[in-house]
Amino acid sequence: MKKLFTLLLLSLSFGGFSQEILLKQNVQADTIRPGWGPNLKNYLHGYVGLGFPLFINEEPAYTKVGTSVQFDFGLRYKRKITNYFALGMDLGLNSTAFKIKQDDGKYVPDSIINKKEKLQVSAASGSVFARINIGRRGNFIGNYIDMGTYGSWNMVKKHKTTNKNTNGEKVKVSTTRLDYIEDFSYGLLARIGISRYALTAQYRLSDIFKSSCTLPELPKLIVGVEVGLFK
Repeated sequence: MKKLFTLLLLSLSFGGFSQEILLKQNVQADTIRPGWGPNLKNYLHGYVGLGFPLFINEEPAYTKVGTSVQFDFGLRYKRKITNYFALGMDLGLNSTAFKIKQDDGKYVPDSIINKKEKLQVSAASGSVFARINIGRRGNFIGNYIDMGTYGSWNMVKKHKTTNKNTNGEKVKVSTTRLDYIEDFSYGLLARIGISRYALTAQYRLSDIFKSSCTLPELPKLIVGVEVGLFK
């Protein structure tokens, strides 16, 4: 009986030892590190933004601040290089409405006084940027600073006016394919982000108006906010 009991204990001990080794080996063999995620090697997400064109030491300041706005949306790809540095690119669309003040001395884009008037430029845009991550994090976006450059194709260019005739009827006129607005724009960009939310700044290095029309430039700085479309 003692021999049988001893053999049984030895069998259970060897069985338990063998099971522990196999379990460790299977875990090591089946472990695969994911490559896509907010703070992993690759990440792709959408974004939407709202910006406001501002003059900086440029005269005359003939656009309305606050009602002149830019809407944009697109896709952003980020490639992690280190825990604190990443590179990325955006592809998106934006539409900017420059509301024109209607007062004495108006001459952009002409001298006609209207009830309402705006220049609207819709563009397809692409950008590249470098990202500096701030602070330690897990697999989420966290805090960051982006700096980069962008280029845009101004594919739709409109001049819109709104007036009333003698019968009190509203008359809207839209002129397209404006030959005094450039086809392409380029400039610099910056973002300060906290998770999905970011403060944005975009400075246009190029002119909107062609040099042949001799009009004072539209605002080159656009500041705003952005929301990333991710969990």
